[in-house]
Amino acid sequence: MMDRNLSAQSTTVLGLDLHSYTYLHAQSSVLSDIRLEIQPGSLTVISGHSGSGKSTLGAVLAGLLPRYDMDQLVGSVSVNGTKVEFSDSLQPRVDIAQWSKHVGLLPQEAGHYLSGIRGTVSEELVFCLENQGMPREQMHQLVTALAQRLGLEHLLDRHPQQLSGGQERLVAMAALAISEPEVLVLDEPLAGLDKQATALVSQMINLLRAQGTALVVLADSVHFWSHEADALWSLEQGTLQRLSTVDQQHQAKTSKVERQPASDDSRVLLNMASVQLAYPGAARPAVQDLDLQVRAGQCLGLAGANGSGKTTVLKAMAGLLKPTTGTLDTVGQTGLLLQNSSDQLFERTVLREVSFGIPKKSPLRKRVPEVLAQLGLEHFGDTHPYELPASARRLVALATVLVREPQILLLDEPTEALDEAGETILQEVINSVLERGGAVVLSSHDEQFMQRTADRVHVMN
Repeated sequence: MMDRNLSAQSTTVLGLDLHSYTYLHAQSSVLSDIRLEIQPGSLTVISGHSGSGKSTLGAVLAGLLPRYDMDQLVGSVSVNGTKVEFSDSLQPRVDIAQWSKHVGLLPQEAGHYLSGIRGTVSEELVFCLENQGMPREQMHQLVTALAQRLGLEHLLDRHPQQLSGGQERLVAMAALAISEPEVLVLDEPLAGLDKQATALVSQMINLLRAQGTALVVLADSVHFWSHEADALWSLEQGTLQRLSTVDQQHQAKTSKVERQPASDDSRVLLNMASVQLAYPGAARPAVQDLDLQVRAGQCLGLAGANGSGKTTVLKAMAGLLKPTTGTLDTVGQTGLLLQNSSDQLFERTVLREVSFGIPKKSPLRKRVPEVLAQLGLEHFGDTHPYELPASARRLVALATVLVREPQILLLDEPTEALDEAGETILQEVINSVLERGGAVVLSSHDEQFMQRTADRVHVMN
């Protein structure tokens, strides 16, 4: 791994001089002509649409790419005084275990960072410390201090699988930071977070920077970060461009979607009366005394803090969780888009994914090409879903729901991972469901999207 030591006077903790990066069997490079120097305590923000190569760049910085004897990187990566040279004829194997001590990566689907084998959040946080052989008392002190700083004390005894999407992201970030690498690469760290959780992440980032940790944030937009970042970049056509002031100030449109409001006497498609929802073995209900009604042609938004029960309510509406008390009645079929797309994608091609479970002679088979075209996926039928950019992969998950023409469309954080084009398609899908007399219930921390889309909003406590 070590080719030569850098000068002791260098203040760069992570450097990249990349001439080109090409995946195995690819016809062209996905990244080219990229130079980065990351200083201690700095915040570097790299924006770009889905498929621009942000996640690839993040994986290169974290030492996860290139895959040995498969992909080709031409250039060099420097970390902690060590430079690794790559060329057409030399593709060294990176020692990922050693590299990860200096550079940590939080993936876009944050739950993938967690081990998945620990029974509590506390055990998850100490997982990497145990692997380092740290004494138990020292581990306990570190976890307690970090949980207090991030407001995670109430989650320490909870099972990781019982966390909301936002809570899961916070826990994963804490698990990444606890081993104190010099550089943290965060892929969409604010996705799915409410205001309070966003503030905690921002506080955590400021704390880490004050301690000398450098951060590289990969995001669809730089809007949230523009005042704090030391460097703002846009990844376009595989290379980095510094953002101008005009680019930094660009904001998405927030105008309300114009459509005919649903009539007050239109048919009630969903009714919840005095509903209580609880998970098996939980000490207390997740949701209590909930009354909701949704009519044909209506879009209802569910707002509230991470862990307030939004996902729980959507699961109940979809029939995945039965009320312990109260009544829940629906008219017609429901279809649920989960917050994490990977939870509902498992086939080897997009076409097989969207067709899964539909009998060959079913009329719904004719819906498959129609839905793919509606979502702009008609050219990806033979593509593996995980070879697609995150935004397109999110739309594939949506296609698996739409193909069955649900009367009530349920969307859990639907804008998460979507780029601007994907959000436009999502908006068109919602409008089409409402126009044909269906209903939509969605949860989102994206206030602009909620303002544009929902006819009314119910705030979960």
